[in-house]
Amino acid sequence: MSLELGNAQGALTGERYRKSLADGREVWLDGERVDVTSHPAFSGAIQELCRMYDLAHSPTYRDLMTFVSPETGNRVSRSYLLPRTREDLATKRRNSEVWMRETWGLMGRLPDFCANFVVGFYDFRDELAAVEPRFAENVVNYHRYAQEHDLCLTHVIVDPQIDRSATPNQDPDLALRVVSEGSSGIVVRGAKALGTLAPLAQEVLVYLSASYALREESQFVQWFAIPIATPGLKVVCRQPLSVHAEGYGHPFARRFDEQEAILIFDDVLVPWERVFLLRDGKLALRGLGRTAPWGHFSTNIRFYHRTLTLFGVASMIADAIGVDGRPEVRDKLGELV
Repeated sequence: MSLELGNAQGALTGERYRKSLADGREVWLDGERVDVTSHPAFSGAIQELCRMYDLAHSPTYRDLMTFVSPETGNRVSRSYLLPRTREDLATKRRNSEVWMRETWGLMGRLPDFCANFVVGFYDFRDELAAVEPRFAENVVNYHRYAQEHDLCLTHVIVDPQIDRSATPNQDPDLALRVVSEGSSGIVVRGAKALGTLAPLAQEVLVYLSASYALREESQFVQWFAIPIATPGLKVVCRQPLSVHAEGYGHPFARRFDEQEAILIFDDVLVPWERVFLLRDGKLALRGLGRTAPWGHFSTNIRFYHRTLTLFGVASMIADAIGVDGRPEVRDKLGELV
């Protein structure tokens, strides 16, 4: 879990990504612990991500989706690019366009998405430094580490749903909280949602939505990042869309089902070098306002391509059944446009 660069090789290939998933992670599906590298529920999405990683090394997209790291000389993903100019932003957009266009806007947690949140954390480093200098240093180091290893990330920001009619004195372990601090780091216990792509990610970013940032109990406020294979971390998946009990699934679902999951932290140790914020709800709320737009930069491009997909399907249906000339149908298609 060290943030040393070690043998960092830069932008992932499909083969390196696939091999990275065989790390002993604890993933549960339908009440059984499963191996994501061999279970059919995950094969389509893994194949799609491998294709996208390989695309970044192709002659057509290499310079568009990667750049040379000035520190290591590695080719690294433009998703992690820290933009300094208007042209840098335009370049990041063109990279995101490839990710979203190639996947029809259907994968909400493509690696390009959370990579941009790491850029957002870096953007917030000065405010972190004003409160706790080591947290700012951790953010800078983590961006460097994530970029040079081209980490495939997910994130979790909300608490699981609970019985809201119950008394306030519910089990405190329902939500993720810090149970102890020591020289090695913090120990966290509880659950966090909604980990889209979590079974297939290499690491997870943990932080807070706006509704959860301003808590009276400061032990529930934390930002950090850890590998999915960290001891004590369990990934509990929903029912897959990609495979059916009878053995079939829709072609798009097989290809683009990223999976959602609840992450359960059973006294998980988070080293200090991976902690970015602790116990400060007001700072966490300000940080969300600064980091979220970076992820939304990618998301809005995805929405555009998803809308193109929906319009294309609607147009084809209208044409296939011969109603594309009807005024009321044309009105609806016009609204989609």
